[in-house]
Amino acid sequence: MDDERASDLRVAEHLADHDGVITTAQALTLGMTRGQIRARRRSGLWTPHARSTHLSAEHRMTDAARIRIVSSAHTGAVIDRTAAAWLHGLADRLPDEVTASVARSGSNTPRCVVPASIRRRTYPAEDISNVRGIPVTALPLTVLTAAAELPDGIAILDRVLQTRRVTVAELRATLDRNSGIHGLRPARPILESADSLSESELERRFVRFLRKHSITGWQQQVWLGNRRLDFAWPAEQVAVSLHGWAFHHQHDRWENDQATTSALASIGWLPLVFTWKRLEYQPDEVLAELARALDLRRAVQ
Repeated sequence: MDDERASDLRVAEHLADHDGVITTAQALTLGMTRGQIRARRRSGLWTPHARSTHLSAEHRMTDAARIRIVSSAHTGAVIDRTAAAWLHGLADRLPDEVTASVARSGSNTPRCVVPASIRRRTYPAEDISNVRGIPVTALPLTVLTAAAELPDGIAILDRVLQTRRVTVAELRATLDRNSGIHGLRPARPILESADSLSESELERRFVRFLRKHSITGWQQQVWLGNRRLDFAWPAEQVAVSLHGWAFHHQHDRWENDQATTSALASIGWLPLVFTWKRLEYQPDEVLAELARALDLRRAVQ
């Protein structure tokens, strides 16, 4: 009986530390018998969600539990893509399908009631880490897949570079190691831009954008008092500031940008801010906003 109590305590501790998820192998290691495991299933204390993988009735089906079930159900699974982004704290929401990969050589196709997107791929050992005991793609690779797949992936990339959780060099090395992986191709131009895009290059891109759409009346690098404007339409009193990658800039640059925006508004100018991301991926919206601002000012002149 003492052995059974000790086993029950170890199992309870395991469930508390693993979001209520336990496998048959883990239960046996903790001292339970197969008969005791079957009894817990029959009584409803443990609900099987995949072969040999259970969720305790005392625990809710949380996002973390969903990930653990998928990870346990598929032999050798590595949590990756959007689920890895959530696990690393890069995304606020876990998608309906838990994303993971298993080795190409495996023959594992278990029944699992938790929706999952399983791909067959093998990651280099240096690109696999461990979060709360769960095998997951390491942070640099997770950031790259987030940049390529998530709507706010570029913002995630910029944020982790700002906080120095990863470096451009680490991302570049990771991308080179995994260059053949499906879905990572969009990350390369994004990373190249983060690595090399300067303010002058961003301004040259905007000049090409303006000329392409036959927008006239602008001047570049205009001084208004002691404030330098990236682009200005003096007749319409419209100013445009261009922002590249935030991780390149110090906090005092951000403070100066806010002060410039406030100063322009106080003297009747209309300040607009366009980012590299929007110029690259939403040029039609940028064009519409700029044209609307110029038309508005010209209508009241």
